[in-house]
Amino acid sequence: MQRLFPEKSGHNNLNQANYFNMKKSLKFFLLPLIAFLSVIAACNKDNTASVDETIDEVLYNVQERGGMGRYGCYELVFPVTIQLPDSSTAEVNSYEELKQTLRNYFQNNGTGNHHGHRPNINFVYPISVVNEDGEIISVANQDELLELRRACAGTFGNHGPGGHGNHGLSCFEIVFPITIEFPDGTTAEATDRQSLHQLIREWRQNNPGVQGRPKMVFPITVKMTDDGSLVTVNSREELRELKENCE
Repeated sequence: MQRLFPEKSGHNNLNQANYFNMKKSLKFFLLPLIAFLSVIAACNKDNTASVDETIDEVLYNVQERGGMGRYGCYELVFPVTIQLPDSSTAEVNSYEELKQTLRNYFQNNGTGNHHGHRPNINFVYPISVVNEDGEIISVANQDELLELRRACAGTFGNHGPGGHGNHGLSCFEIVFPITIEFPDGTTAEATDRQSLHQLIREWRQNNPGVQGRPKMVFPITVKMTDDGSLVTVNSREELRELKENCE
């Protein structure tokens, strides 16, 4: 029987050959592209790790410098202004904001300098810290910060910078409002961190030469950074015990 539509075997063979040639060409093109994308992904992963490691080192160094945070004897009172490696400044209201500020900076500027060393940050002074007795200590410069560290170095020698940013940079946060008592026996209420700084600054300006430190009036409430629970602290002894058991 004669076929009405005879097979065009030559045409089909040509299409099949074109298909395999196209597939081979596509494979030849895709392999370098996949390899390139893999390299980019690996570089991004390495860069992320480098940024995280640099943040850990910077946070560890800035806390160890003054014996502050979970492994130290003092808690930093926010907000603070920091000076970044390029001499620009930023105000931060918490360690989380500080970490994010550092992350943004290192992602945009890299994690090293022309000497191959890790960059560092500095505080814009004055700053305030709270010691284990509830005293609010004003720190005017880097030398005074180092004096605090010499008075109480903490346990930084038992820890390294690896993962420091995720270990919990502070034991607790002070819950406002709080009442502070000045060395002359007068008191004032600080409604937030900014007003605390302002009250202390104004008192210093109005009472030059008066010795002693402002201190918190107990009881106070603190928010634990580990679980967010609120704890009432009734005395400086309880505050000291809380800080000592924090690590």
